[in-house]
Amino acid sequence: MLGTMILLSACGGTSSEENKENTETAVTETAPQASKVSTLIFLDKSRSVNEDKDFVEKKYTKVINSLVQEEIRRAGDNIQVWLIHENTAQSKALDLTSQTTLDATEGMSQTDVEAAEASYDLALQRERLNFAKQVLAQLATPNVSKSSEQTDIQASLAAINARVGEGYAVKVYYFSDMVESMKQPGRRDFHKTPPKSTAEADAWAKADAASLKARYPNLSSVEVSIVLPFEPTTSSKVNNPNVSEYWKTFFNEVGVKKVEEKI
Repeated sequence: MLGTMILLSACGGTSSEENKENTETAVTETAPQASKVSTLIFLDKSRSVNEDKDFVEKKYTKVINSLVQEEIRRAGDNIQVWLIHENTAQSKALDLTSQTTLDATEGMSQTDVEAAEASYDLALQRERLNFAKQVLAQLATPNVSKSSEQTDIQASLAAINARVGEGYAVKVYYFSDMVESMKQPGRRDFHKTPPKSTAEADAWAKADAASLKARYPNLSSVEVSIVLPFEPTTSSKVNNPNVSEYWKTFFNEVGVKKVEEKI
């Protein structure tokens, strides 16, 4: 929040010039810099998601290209790619940080300023295209290991919480069917036992979130987007709306700022 400090003299008045100078100094000193953005992309590499399917590939490619354009805006902005499978917590595949900077333009002519800005825009766009290419390469890489047999989406919270703790404004994208599938006691296996109703989904989500919220206290500023691999005509038997309801409630309960599904 931009703060303005007004200095008052304890005895006598100050000139209007001094007041103006003091006020301007205060504004300059308290003006915050824009936060660096870290975008966490979670790619589902479990067996239930077929990323080679034409519709899925086109949908995911379009969203990835778009988000890289939107989220990489200045030096320091960052993209991490994590793979969702049995061992999500240890699956960071990419960590890309923008290095493109705009040269100082003080003292330049207007023509030189415009040339410097054009050069910066071109360099930033090249960097974005390179980042998108690397993310899409991860999307296209199949998971042939046994880790594809389970899906630990819940484990992504640790990476998200840690990133916020490092001072980033964090946005999260899940490219997944969101079918949690963990066989350990106390975990959900939506392949075997999906929620049968909205009420059951909400109850399960609240119970699961209650045990995790204290462990991950940094989620209140996080924005979550879920990109499902389903066509609009997909049946509810495949695209279970109760699973979507579970995650919307779960993320709200652990304290995230916003959660939405990308169509």
